Amino acid sequence: MKKVLVVQSRTTPERIEREQENFIRSIGTLADVTFLSALDERLAWTTPEEFLEGFDGVIFGGSSDFDFHGGRVENDPIRLISLLILSRTKDLVSYALTEKIPLLGVCYGHQLIANIYGGEVNQDKEQSKFGSFEVSLTEEGKRDRLFEGVPETFMAQYAHNDSVTKLPKGATLLASSPTCKFSALRYGDTAYTLQFHPEVERFGFSKGERESPQASRLIPLWVERILAA
Repeated sequence: MKKVLVVQSRTTPERIEREQENFIRSIGTLADVTFLSALDERLAWTTPEEFLEGFDGVIFGGSSDFDFHGGRVENDPIRLISLLILSRTKDLVSYALTEKIPLLGVCYGHQLIANIYGGEVNQDKEQSKFGSFEVSLTEEGKRDRLFEGVPETFMAQYAHNDSVTKLPKGATLLASSPTCKFSALRYGDTAYTLQFHPEVERFGFSKGERESPQASRLIPLWVERILAA
């Protein structure tokens, strides 16, 4: 069975556990899942070949604890820890892309990888949102193997203050919306990042939210079409 490493960037035990439950439920029996914390300085971050040994793919999860901007001053501890996580994971992300190890970035993970490849991440109040919103595939997205069979427009769950505001170097835009310019990106053939949360069907922020069954298909599809290809 394939093995997936999920790198978490959270500090609250309840949120760590909830994210783990969401990814385990989403991946199901398609792969074995191991979780590690981006805050664990004891891990072999400087030797990504050792770090990823035995794993077939890696997912960088979200974070409600840290921002790359968040409207905070530059020396705010929350932003400084994000820079630490960025520095710590940069070699790992670059190694995965170079070696074509399947990679998936979700929300904060989407922003993390965008930062590494020159995309700007800022607090854009017009794009910050919480709840279910429509997202549409671009022409490239309609042709992409991950999104094959996914409707051109579908609902997705968002929960983010910061947004990617500049397309990263080497990234292909796969999905967008008026409230999220860079909703889904692809780097090369095996790395995908999503601003929304495909591991969550409904956050429950408000009564008007809608479930997102099409977006929730994306993690199993990533395992089947990218990881197991």
